[in-house]
This record gives sequence, C-alpha cells and structure tokens, in this order.
Amino acid sequence: MRILAAVLGRPIDHSKSPLLHRAAFAALGLTTSEYGRVDLGADELEDFLDSHPDETGFSLTMPLKDRLVELAAERGWSIDDTAALTGAGNTVARSGEQVQVANTDVRGIVRAIAPHLGPAAGEESRSAGAGRATILGAGATAASALVACRDLGITAVEFLVRSPDRARRVVELSERIGLTATVAPLERIGPSAVVISTLPAEAAPDLEWDVSFTAGRDHSSGENLSGVALDVAYADASSFLAAAAAHGLRPVDGTAMLVEQAVAQSEMFVAAAATSTSLALPTGQELRDRISEAMYSALRDTAAAVRD
Repeated sequence: MRILAAVLGRPIDHSKSPLLHRAAFAALGLTTSEYGRVDLGADELEDFLDSHPDETGFSLTMPLKDRLVELAAERGWSIDDTAALTGAGNTVARSGEQVQVANTDVRGIVRAIAPHLGPAAGEESRSAGAGRATILGAGATAASALVACRDLGITAVEFLVRSPDRARRVVELSERIGLTATVAPLERIGPSAVVISTLPAEAAPDLEWDVSFTAGRDHSSGENLSGVALDVAYADASSFLAAAAAHGLRPVDGTAMLVEQAVAQSEMFVAAAATSTSLALPTGQELRDRISEAMYSALRDTAAAVRD
C-alpha cells in the first residue's frame, strides 16, 4: 500500500505535519509512502486538487479550511458532521471516486484536553467557572474549539475578541449546538474550567485573570487544579500557558492538539488507501495507538536533537 499525501497552506514552512505523518508511515511499514508540503492560497485550492488526482489525501491549514468546505459542497463530496457544523475542514481523503472532507481539529482538541480535565468542568461541581469555557479568538479554529467544548460537557462559552463583529459566526454556531455564548473584549479571562487560546503566539496579549483562578496549585501531581488551558499554537514558549499555570490551570501546549488531529487524519488516509490493497494493517485502537506513539516519539526525538 502506498499513500501519497501533503500538507497545504500559507505559510507552510513551519508545519510539523510532514514529520508526524512520515513517522506514522514508517511505524506502519509503509516505506514507499510520501508526505510533502505545498504553499497554497485559498484561490489556488480548487485547481491544485484537480491537478493532483492521484494523491490519497491532504492536510489543510490556514487559509484553506473554509474554502475546502465550500468546494466540497459545490462538488458534492462527503462532508463530516464536524466540518459541516464549523464550516471548516482540515482533511481530504480519497478512495477511488469517493472524496471525504473532515475536520479533525475538534477531535484533536478533545483528545488533548480530556485526559487533564477534572471534575471542575462538570455542571455538578460548585467550583467557580464549572461548565464554562473561555476561548480567545473567533476564527475557524475557535469554531472547532467551541464544538470540542460541547463534546467535553461545557455548557457556556465566552469569546474574547478584538472585534465583536468577528464573533458572529461562533455565536451563531453556539446557538445551533445548544451552548450559551457571550462576547467580551480581549482583556480579562473570567472564571472557567477550560481556557483555549486560538490566537497566533505573536498575537496573544497579556491578559488579566479573574481572582477565582488560584495560584500555587500542585502541577506535578495534577491535584486540585481549577481547570485546563490549551494553546493551539505550538511555539516553544508561550506566555499564555505560563500565566495559566501561575493561576492554577493545567497547561497543555499545542503539540498535543497537533498530534491528536494528525492521528485522526492518518487513520483516514490509511482507511482510504486500504480499500485498494490486501496488506494487513492494525485497525481500531491498535492502529491509533501505533500512529500516536510514532508521532509523539518523532516530536521528542526532534526536540532532543535541537537541545543537543
């Protein structure tokens, strides 16, 4: 079995997707498979996909996610529920004449946060901010973060934005999926069980934190933490995560989301390519575990090489 895939977007040089997916191919014994990267704008996406019919699939980043869903609707391609809800897709998988478009960012966010989320997120808890999330930003990734919050049991979300007009899309989506939404200036983080920054690292300002966030929690043991903070950017250093940790939240950097959404993509690529081969590969949780282990290991090895 041979998988041909690539990550598309602009800018794209920083993307770790080739590292992750190549590691997955190696772990699965897919030695002839290839994964590249292509710098591409939204107005170029349609022609590019039409001119590369043999590729198994693609990972898409900004600014292509919205355009992908529009194109899928125009072409009658299969659109998964999450991509349809958010209006943003980050994955194309092809199997013969069948084309699937999906949004794996939601699964990535859920899988990144869920292992660290304690009872403070539940509505039954009396902790300040229980059942509530704060999302910084209101773009395509914020829409994915919103749906992920629903899947995590959150019932109310506050969006912190520079321009309230930009939040219309996510506020309307909140209503459609049954969450209460409010919008506030990008200045102060109120009591929340989950705080997610969808802003680029360079665009995230220093924010005031509500007094309900308690400093001095035991981060090494994970006990008595008031919530979880995720920064979807995967820069090496994040002042947002440092501030979150100082205020008692368990910090989760963007590499967790990056890997978990890539695992879901890799599963789709394997499933699409497997329809035309008799090669025996693991399935289900075994497949996911093998891909996940390979991707996290590749990141650790790269980080160690940089330190050395």
